[in-house]
Amino acid sequence: MIVSVGCRLGYQVLSAPAHFTFNIFAGHDPQQRSLEESLVCVPEGTHERVTTSKGNRVLRVEVPPGLFEVRYEARLDVARPALPAEVKLENPGRLPLSILTYTLPSRYCECDRFAPHAWELFGRIENRAEQVREICRWVDKYLEYAPGATDSRTSAWEVWQLRKGVCRDYTHLAIALCRALMIPARYVGCYAVGLDPMDFHACFEVYLGGQWYLCDPSDDIAPDRIVVIARGRDAANAPLTTIFGRVSPGPVVVTARVVDAAAGAPAGEPTPG
Repeated sequence: MIVSVGCRLGYQVLSAPAHFTFNIFAGHDPQQRSLEESLVCVPEGTHERVTTSKGNRVLRVEVPPGLFEVRYEARLDVARPALPAEVKLENPGRLPLSILTYTLPSRYCECDRFAPHAWELFGRIENRAEQVREICRWVDKYLEYAPGATDSRTSAWEVWQLRKGVCRDYTHLAIALCRALMIPARYVGCYAVGLDPMDFHACFEVYLGGQWYLCDPSDDIAPDRIVVIARGRDAANAPLTTIFGRVSPGPVVVTARVVDAAAGAPAGEPTPG
């Protein structure tokens, strides 16, 4: 699947140089191969591209007072497998140590508080892949999509009590429930084709049968229509923007569409206004 993504972010820097860290670059891995990519900063400022220890590609910019805008576009060949029909129970103690960290509590995913609830709801399901699918169904069914009901401080446990949230909250709750069942799960910040309204998106990956699989609990978007930007234990490891300085945010425009590989044209997917 050829997918075209991009964003345009605007800011007003109010005083002495501001420093920005952006997670907007499409990741590079075997499941999403970069075909082309462009970045424009106005003004250009002082910027650098850095890759974190988790493999996330980060843009760092120092900007003087005044208007600032960053524009990013990329086209990728996405070939990501769907969650298999069945995965048998594995011994979590035999997992690689680098994977075990994704079974532990984190800032927004307090999986240690969910164990009784997760086992009551999903513990009788022996097929691990079906457990994950049922968690996604449950989260989608029992949470109300309510922008403004939560904020950047809201954790999975608070979402469990509120039963409201946005894609980030759906994702944190699904991750916490998976980890409570000893299924490794990690947060994914991404572009996603078909969102309405179009925006940045959040979903998650689970590690089953020796491989990571992507799941979307809030919009159920197919894995090959999602372009991963950043991964981490939760949203704390994959913030869209970190800003040091006095800044007023401006407009945000995000695009994601399927492209006809031969013609290089959109293939009938919705685009933002």
